[in-house]
Amino acid sequence: MFCGFVTGFSNLGSQAFMTFSVGGALLIGILGMGLFAWRSLILEEPILQLRLFRNKNFSGHVLGFFLTQLISLGFAFLLPNYIQLVNGNSAMTAGLIVLPAGFVGAIFAPLGGRILDKLGARKPILIGTSLCLLALIAFTISGRHLTNIFIALVYILYMGGMGMCMGCVMTSALTVVGKEKQSQGNAILNTLQQFAGAIGTSLVAMIVAANQSHLNVVRRVSTAIGTQEAFGMLTVFCIIIWISYYRSVKK
Repeated sequence: MFCGFVTGFSNLGSQAFMTFSVGGALLIGILGMGLFAWRSLILEEPILQLRLFRNKNFSGHVLGFFLTQLISLGFAFLLPNYIQLVNGNSAMTAGLIVLPAGFVGAIFAPLGGRILDKLGARKPILIGTSLCLLALIAFTISGRHLTNIFIALVYILYMGGMGMCMGCVMTSALTVVGKEKQSQGNAILNTLQQFAGAIGTSLVAMIVAANQSHLNVVRRVSTAIGTQEAFGMLTVFCIIIWISYYRSVKK
């Protein structure tokens, strides 16, 4: 399932859909997912307890968590490549530009935990997701003309929101399923975290590569256009995340 989806999405931007590398790989992924779900539901002790998805609040948490991880890994691909290919900077410069956002995310994580302890999970999760959404909208609007300073500042906003909400999301999701099922819920979240990272990188890379291949412009311009389109897709995902959390996260 994992190999099929990752291979299919990775090749989607460079090859035709009706090829084994794209359509065939995605079909293998879908069949693998169906067989895995069927097998898990007939076993008394499956590797992943998919019956937990019958809980609508847990499913809402998982959907938001999955898409959030997808966005984060998409960012990790888009921004360094933009700084190097569009702005013409070195890999070291790219790393230094995104570095401050990592510190901010680490600082905001305990802040989100304190708000959760005092006011519940809903406020830090929705506030953090709103900050992420604002950052994505800013990147999408200015996607073809991102300066290094703009990237650094807006990415700080994104990582601040991410740090505030992610720990709270996991805590809230495991609380929803109850203590006796927390280990099973944690296994689902950790598995999806790895899968979302692979899919997120593949999706945004596919969009950028498609623009680089099909647009009759210099590579710098096609990369900027592809990056803007990828940010647009991630913004739509973030809107879905906000709605999902708004409906599933209780006080």
